[in-house]
Amino acid sequence: MQTPSRKKFILFRWIDHTSDTGGFVAALCLLAVTLIITYEVFMRYLFSAPTTWVGEISIYLCMALGLLGAAYALKSNSHFAITLVVQRLTAGKRRGLKIVTNLMGIAYSLVFIVKGAEMAKFSYDINDASTGVLQFPLWIPWTLVPIGGLLLTLQFINKLAEEILGGRESH
Repeated sequence: MQTPSRKKFILFRWIDHTSDTGGFVAALCLLAVTLIITYEVFMRYLFSAPTTWVGEISIYLCMALGLLGAAYALKSNSHFAITLVVQRLTAGKRRGLKIVTNLMGIAYSLVFIVKGAEMAKFSYDINDASTGVLQFPLWIPWTLVPIGGLLLTLQFINKLAEEILGGRESH
């Protein structure tokens, strides 16, 4: 039987894996948007045959890129941070500030989950579709909001536990 600390370690690893998966999917979206925009440029300027779908699809891919990649950025500590004041704090105050900011991040991410799910459900209920030529069902891209919020919530919980338990080796 596993000890409670080992179970937590497995939970931390699982959360990190979900963030890594979101980051991988975000990277695939970046690759896809790069390829389709390059395709659009070639079609428009070399063959005078612009597409009607690239703009719309690239917007959805960029949404996925940002929403699914945010938890990976948090996990990797590669998000935007202003450290001028934080660097001047004592270690204890810095730790306390990290705990508070992680709690605020959890609250913010929970709003993403709840409001994003409401928005996606509403879009589904009214059969909302894009006005572009594809008439894409908008509940599909709106679903990215609560999914991204869930990934962020999990990673903020991971970061919070890391601070409360005294830290763990970062990857």
